[in-house]
Amino acid sequence: MQTAEERAWKDIALSGRGPATSIAPLRLFDAPDGMEPRVTLYRDSASWCPYCQKVWLLLEEKRVPYRVEKINMRCYGAKPDWFKELSPSGNVPLAKIDGVLISDSNSILAAIEETFTSGYRQMLPAADSAQAARVPDLLKLERKLFNHWMRWLVRETEHGDEMMQTFEALLSEVDAQLATAGPLFLGAEVSMVDCMFAPFLERMAASVPYYKGLAVRGNQAWPNLQAWYTAMDLLPSFRGIQSDYYTHCHGLPPQIGSCESHPEARAFQRAIDGQDGVSWAIPLPAIDVAAGFQPALISDDTACREAAARVLASADALVPFCLRALGASGPGFGSALADPGNAPDMRFACQMDAALRHVVDTLLSQDHRTSLTSGQLPLEPIGAGLAYLRERVSVPRDMSWPAARQLRAHLTSVIRAL
Repeated sequence: MQTAEERAWKDIALSGRGPATSIAPLRLFDAPDGMEPRVTLYRDSASWCPYCQKVWLLLEEKRVPYRVEKINMRCYGAKPDWFKELSPSGNVPLAKIDGVLISDSNSILAAIEETFTSGYRQMLPAADSAQAARVPDLLKLERKLFNHWMRWLVRETEHGDEMMQTFEALLSEVDAQLATAGPLFLGAEVSMVDCMFAPFLERMAASVPYYKGLAVRGNQAWPNLQAWYTAMDLLPSFRGIQSDYYTHCHGLPPQIGSCESHPEARAFQRAIDGQDGVSWAIPLPAIDVAAGFQPALISDDTACREAAARVLASADALVPFCLRALGASGPGFGSALADPGNAPDMRFACQMDAALRHVVDTLLSQDHRTSLTSGQLPLEPIGAGLAYLRERVSVPRDMSWPAARQLRAHLTSVIRAL
C-alpha cells in the first residue's frame, strides 16, 4: 500500500509545493496559491545542463517563486520555433524576470540576487566583509578548474601524465580554499559560490573516474572537498536536482564531444554502466564511497518504492517508450540515448505491459525476486524493450539516483528471468 505521502507527491509537486523536483512546472515555496511568479526559467528538459542547474539551485536556495519552461537540448533535436523567437541562439538557460529576458547563466544569477533582496536570503556576503574579498578569486579558480577538466576529458592522454597532475593540483587548491571556511566555500551556509561550483564538481566526481580512472569523491587527498560533497548532499535543494554518475557520463559527450578514456578507468566504467555483473544486479552490492562511487542517501526500501511509484505514474507512456527499441528508427541526434523520432512497434504492447508489471512486483516484493506468473513472455522483443528503458533512466528527470539504481537493477532481474 502506498503511504499518504507517496500518493500525494506528484500533486504536491505540480502545485508548486514540496521539495525540489525536476517535474515541477511551478515553484511557490511560501507564496499563496494563485500568485504569479515574477521569474520564468527556461531550462533543459533532460536536466543535463550544468548552467541551468546553477540557476535552478540559486532559485531553490533563495526560495524565489518561479515558473519552469522546459526546452530540449540540441542533442535531443531541433529547438521549437517559439523558443528561437525568444532566444535566437537557442541557448539555455534563459530567464524572464519582471518581463525582461536575460540570457547567460551568470547574468541570470546576478539579476536574481540583485532583484530579490528584502525577505530573501542573500547568497553573497556583505561587500565590506572578509568573505566577500574571497569571492572573485574563488570564481576564477572555478573557471580555471572547469577549463582544464574540459580540455582533459576530450584529449587522449596517459594516466598520470601532466594533465592529470595539473587537475589534481587544482583540486588541491579547491581543497585549501574550503579549509579556510568550510564545509562550504564561504562557511556553513550555501552561497552563490557553491551554486557556481556545484554543477561542475558534481560532473567531475562522475566523469573523472569514468574516463580517466581517478576517484574524486572519497579521495582523502582532498578531505575538505569530501566534506563539501557531504554538506551539499544534505541540502534538500541540491538533493532534489542532483544527477547520478551514469546520466552524467552518458550526457556529457553529446554536449562537449567525444571523451577519451584511460585504460585505468575500465573498472569504473564497467561498474557505472552495470557491465561488471553486480552493479546492476539483485542483490545490489554495498556502495564503496571511499573508492569513488556515489553514495545513496535513502534506504533501499524507500528507493524501491519511489522507483515503483514513478513507473506506475508513467505506465501509459512507458509501454510505447520501451517498444521504440523494436520500431523504425527516426532521425539521429547528438545523443545516442535520445531518439524521440523512433516509432514504437505496438504489436507487443500487452506483453510489454505485463513485463513492466513484473518490474514493479520485484521492486515491491520482500525478496526482490521475480516470478513471471503471467506465462512465457517473448525474450527477444521484451528483453530488448526493457533494456532500452534501463539504458535511458535519467536522473533527476525521471527519479532520484537511489531509485534509478534500484530500477536499473530490477529491470536487469526481469530481463534475466525471461
